[in-house]
Amino acid sequence: MEEPVNSGAAPVIAEDRISSVDVLRGFALLGILLMNIQNFGLPGEAYGNPAAWAGATGWNLYYWVANQILFEGKMRFLFSMLFGAGAVLLTERAERRGAGIATADVYLRRNLWLVLFGMLHGYFIWEGDILYSYGMAGLGLFVFRVLPAKKLLIASGVVFLLINLSTAGFIYSQFEQRTDAMAALKVEEKNRTKGQKKSVEAYQERLDGEDIVKRKVKIEEQIGKVRGGYLQNLKERAPHTFGIETVAMMKFLLWDVLFPMLLGMALYKSGVLSAEKSVGFYARLAAGGYLLGIPLLAYQTKLVVDSHWDPWVGPWLFSSYEYGRLAVGMGHLGLLLLIYKLRWLRPVTFLLSKVGQMALTNYLLTSVLMTLFFNGYGLGKFGALERHQLLYVVFSMWSINLILSPLWLRYFRFGPVEWAWRSLSYWKKQPMRLASVTSGEPSQALPLEA
Repeated sequence: MEEPVNSGAAPVIAEDRISSVDVLRGFALLGILLMNIQNFGLPGEAYGNPAAWAGATGWNLYYWVANQILFEGKMRFLFSMLFGAGAVLLTERAERRGAGIATADVYLRRNLWLVLFGMLHGYFIWEGDILYSYGMAGLGLFVFRVLPAKKLLIASGVVFLLINLSTAGFIYSQFEQRTDAMAALKVEEKNRTKGQKKSVEAYQERLDGEDIVKRKVKIEEQIGKVRGGYLQNLKERAPHTFGIETVAMMKFLLWDVLFPMLLGMALYKSGVLSAEKSVGFYARLAAGGYLLGIPLLAYQTKLVVDSHWDPWVGPWLFSSYEYGRLAVGMGHLGLLLLIYKLRWLRPVTFLLSKVGQMALTNYLLTSVLMTLFFNGYGLGKFGALERHQLLYVVFSMWSINLILSPLWLRYFRFGPVEWAWRSLSYWKKQPMRLASVTSGEPSQALPLEA
C-alpha cells in the first residue's frame, strides 16, 4: 500500500517520491470507503440489494446506482495496481544500489508483516480486510519483477481470462441448479432421488433468502449482534474473517487483486503511472475507458433495478463485471493523471498525495473510527442510517484523512503504521521525525530502502 521513499545518509526530499502515484493512491483510498461504508454501517443483505434495508428509492437508490457504475470494484482495482507498481519500484531501486540477496530478504519480510497486519485487522477490528490478500499475493509478485512491460501485460491478461472463465462456470452452475430444481419439483416428493432432493433444498434456500419476513428477521439478528459489545463482535467476526482468508481468498480475492497488480507492474514499467506519457494519451485513456465501461455498467445496473433485485438476474451480470471494472478503472486512472499532468486542481492533488503517502495508516484509522461509530462498543449506529445518510459519515472520514495527513507529514517522514512496517521490514528502527534527517543524522535504513 505504501510506496517506499528514498532514504540514506542524505536528506529525504519530496522529489524522491513519485507524486503521481501518491495522488492515485490517495484517490483510491478515499474512494474505497464509498463501498466499504455499506459494510461498516449496513447489514450484509443491503450491499447488493437496497430493497433489503436502508432504502431503495430516491437518493438511496441514486447512491447505490452511482456506486455500481463508478466505484464498485474500481477503487480496489486502482489500489491493487498501485501495490503492484510499488513492488517493482521497491525492488528496482534496491537492485540498482547493489542490495543483492537483501532485496528478496526485505521484500518477503515486508509482505509477511503485511499478512500479519491483515490478520490482526480482520480478526480484531473489521472482517473486510484487504491487507491479508495483498500480502499473500505480493509474495508471488517477486518472481514477476524482472519481466518487461509487454510480458507483464500478457501475464495480467492470462489471469483476467482465468477470472472470466471461472465466472462463466459460476453462472452456468447457478442456472443449472435452477433448471435441475424446477425439473425436480415436477416429481412427487416421495419419488425424488437424493440428487433431486438436494436441488430442491438449495433452490428453496435461495427463495427463503428473498422472503421479506425471513430476511427481516435475519437482518435484525445481525443488527443486534453488531450493536453488542466488543467480545460479542469478536465472536461473530472470527468465523467470517477465517472464511474470507481461506476459502474466499483462494476462490476469489487472490485472483481479484493479482490481475490488477500485474497490470500495475506493467503500467509502471511503461511510464504510465509516473505520468510520463503525453496529455493526449491520458485523455484518450479516460475517454475510452468511460465510453466503454459506463454504458455497459449502466445497462447491467438498470437490469438489476428493473428486476427489483431478482436473485436470478444477478448471476448473468457477473459476466460483464470484470470488463466494466477494467474499463472504468482505467478511465479513472486516465482522468486523474490528465488532471495531474495539466496541473489542474493543485490544492486537491496535493492533499490526495499526502493521504496516499499515509495510505496504510489512513486505511487502518478508517476501520477503527468506522467500527467505533457503528458497532455496539462505540456509538452503535449500525443499521440506523439510510444509505444516502452514510455519505455524511464518509465525508467526515475524508475530512479527517485530508486534514491529518498533511499535518502529520509536516513533522514526520512516514505515517505511524508505515514507520512500524518499515522498521519491522528492515529489522532496524527508522528515523521518524523530519528533523532527524534534515539535521544530518544518518539514516538507519538499509540500501534496500527505496
